[in-house]
Amino acid sequence: MSVSNDEDLVALSLNDREIELRKQWLQLGEEEEKIIREQLDPVISDHVDDLMDEMYRHFLKFEDTRSFFPNEHVLNHAKAAQNQYFRRLTKGDYDADYVSDRLHIGTTHHRIELDPKWYLGAYNHALVFLFPTIVKQYGADSQGLSQALSAFSKVIFFDMTLAIERYISAKEASIRKHRDAISDLETERRVTKSILESAPIGIVSLNNDFNCVECNEEFIEILPSAIRTEVIGTSLFEIIPGLNRALFEEVIKSGQPCRRIADAVPLSGQDTTYWDWAIWPVKDDASKITSLVAMFANVTDRVLLQQQREDFVATLTHDLKTPVLATNRAIQFLLDGDFGDVSSAQKEILETVLQSNTSLYSLVQTLLDVYRFDSGVKELKITRCNLAAMIMQMVTEIMPLAQEKGVALTATVPGDADDVSCDEAEIRRVLQNFIDNSLKFTPTGGSITVNMNQSDKETVISVADTGKGIPDENLPKLFQRFWQAGSTGRYYASTGLGLYLSRRIIEAHGGKIWCESSVGRGSTFHFSIKSFNEDAC
Repeated sequence: MSVSNDEDLVALSLNDREIELRKQWLQLGEEEEKIIREQLDPVISDHVDDLMDEMYRHFLKFEDTRSFFPNEHVLNHAKAAQNQYFRRLTKGDYDADYVSDRLHIGTTHHRIELDPKWYLGAYNHALVFLFPTIVKQYGADSQGLSQALSAFSKVIFFDMTLAIERYISAKEASIRKHRDAISDLETERRVTKSILESAPIGIVSLNNDFNCVECNEEFIEILPSAIRTEVIGTSLFEIIPGLNRALFEEVIKSGQPCRRIADAVPLSGQDTTYWDWAIWPVKDDASKITSLVAMFANVTDRVLLQQQREDFVATLTHDLKTPVLATNRAIQFLLDGDFGDVSSAQKEILETVLQSNTSLYSLVQTLLDVYRFDSGVKELKITRCNLAAMIMQMVTEIMPLAQEKGVALTATVPGDADDVSCDEAEIRRVLQNFIDNSLKFTPTGGSITVNMNQSDKETVISVADTGKGIPDENLPKLFQRFWQAGSTGRYYASTGLGLYLSRRIIEAHGGKIWCESSVGRGSTFHFSIKSFNEDAC
């Protein structure tokens, strides 16, 4: 007998030598096969249909065996297969093909969880049914009857041994598979537990009612005066009252994770601490949410350092603003001749210095505005604004620059556009930034189109160009601080703050800003803000 490992089952097979040894052990030789084939087969074959009817009437009397036949189709299929089984039983020629078929039956019994006791019971019922027919066939020939019953019993035991042995082999394979699976799960559990306990961040598992089920030591340590027994079973919102419950409820509702960056959460008993934290759902095989996992990482030092850096930049730029502005005015006085005549060469130098200083002043002003938005001190001056008129005016102002570069600049606005509630100067800055960027990256012969679309709820402004486009992997970087597009189309760290400031302006208006682009075909920058709201003005 040979046994080979398979993913689902241990396959048992017998070679010709092993089959012959089994027959010898049971004394099932050629003479017995001849008796079965020539004497018993004609008798038994005529009664197989009646045997099937009797056997299945018996099966259906018992609840345990009746459960194997949930409907008429399954019952008829099983009955037909067993009919063929018994007809083959008395044909003789018990070779490798016959043995393989019988082994397959044992596999089927294991698959449908048919215990050997039912298999043995079925054989017993068949023998009880067939023996009277065999006895009647031989009449007073007691020697012939004895030989026939002996041969029939040997082939029955040969058959049963094959099927039961295969069943046991399959059962053992299943047990080994489950044992290995349990071992793998235990290993994974130990590794996971080790990772969680060693993680430098607080991790907590919650049920769907947001009660703490399990947590690591780091989570206990970040809580003020907490012990594990008090945390487990308690609502997370009792432990950390400052958490936004709506975010957790949205994760349950949507099935999507939620992440917060540098969020002020009163965790460690301090007045103000900042945390990167996230929530994600745990789902079963049916994609049903069974629990939640939350993670908390203390980033207070990082946030405070960032604030100090921004305060330094704000102070520096504020101190630079006055002398740069004063220098510009002094240069303008010189250019106007207030201090005497200026030669052409001197005028050219002064204009170059004035242009550079004006750019520097614009950068200083941008840095200050970024700081005001980031620190929350920037206040928008919301008024009733005619955006359509503003767009047409801006396009007219920038038209000479576009014509000088050989780029077609056009605008399309609704003829009956409604006013919008916004800070007109800040929205103008966003639009100016969009158009400037498009001019920068659109080659001669290209075009730039400004569009305005309006609905009852929102107004969307888009600036589309036929420039070189932006790779997909760089789109998420567009609205970050200190990133801007280079002439090669790559993105690199720089003083680029225009799109970042545009994002902060639009977000302060409660709107959205985004970009769509295709390399080689151009880009379209969009922003949307709410349509007119009289209460906001």
